[in-house]
Amino acid sequence: MELKLAENIKRMRKERSLTQEALANALGVTVGAVYKWEANLTSPEISMLVRIADLFDTSVDNLLGYEMADKRKGMITDHIYELLGKKDRSVFEEAEKALVKYPNDFGVIVAAGNVFSAFGIEEKNNDMMKRAISLFEKALVIVPYDINPRFGRLSLIGSIALLYFLTGDSDRAISMMLKNNEAGVFNSKIGLLTSLSGDSGDDCYRKLILSFTELTFEMINTTSGLLFYYKNIGDLNRIKMLSRWCIEFTETIRKTDEMCFFDKTKCSYLTSESYAYFKSGDKEKAEELLIEARDLADVFDTSEEKTTDIIKLFESHNAVSTFSLLGETAKESIDYTLCLINDKKFNALWNKINR
Repeated sequence: MELKLAENIKRMRKERSLTQEALANALGVTVGAVYKWEANLTSPEISMLVRIADLFDTSVDNLLGYEMADKRKGMITDHIYELLGKKDRSVFEEAEKALVKYPNDFGVIVAAGNVFSAFGIEEKNNDMMKRAISLFEKALVIVPYDINPRFGRLSLIGSIALLYFLTGDSDRAISMMLKNNEAGVFNSKIGLLTSLSGDSGDDCYRKLILSFTELTFEMINTTSGLLFYYKNIGDLNRIKMLSRWCIEFTETIRKTDEMCFFDKTKCSYLTSESYAYFKSGDKEKAEELLIEARDLADVFDTSEEKTTDIIKLFESHNAVSTFSLLGETAKESIDYTLCLINDKKFNALWNKINR
């Protein structure tokens, strides 16, 4: 077992832009003591280790670099999540044992909280949900500075608020989310919970509209990433399927036949779909799709009016931003997609069509 106390004190101090003198003042010790800890000449007393860990917002195990303990805890939490995924009720016993063994470990507390939360929500068991709340609230006090954001502060607040709502305290749930709605992260949940509570006001409506619009654009970003991932691994069939799905999805939700942002993204999707057919050996289909992309781009780019009220599921209070990584024009969106694909023969086909 290798401890890394000296290394970790120095690293965590520097990560917080603290001098040895500043750390010494915060802990009520001499600069010489801090120097000796970091040089591995002496080690802090146990009570001081607790104070240092608290100052650095981490556990004593993490401060020590106690890798064997961390590995054991990791194996335990992995086993808990495995049982939870199978809905194996023996997970309750495993979670309770883990809490007894590691009562103050963030990962163990969150894993146990997820057990009680998942079963409690599905079975509408208030006692289980209240136990999950107490565990998540305990975890919220000891969130490590280097934790995976998936299990971080905002994630815990969202889970706690949902559980409060499901156990009948809707006002507290909504209040928690409103107070912690950084960058609108809880817009969709606030809209959902307030509408479920009978809210028919404009603020609820605006949050749901904003959330739906943001999720639509996130979907466009995510599918674009997937398309290039499939290109990287040579999965041409999935490029075809995903490109076509994206085109059909945006056509389904678009409000108007007037030119809009969705036409520019369609040009990019048509280019990706064409590439997949081209690499599959179907040059005729590839050319057909590129011609469709070119013709649509011509109409888009020569259109004087482009609507920004584009989603038919609601009346938008605000115009949807049309700024895009693809470029200002639809032609630029095709050129940028071609640049990212970076295939000389496919580019030659486009140049032939675009003469």
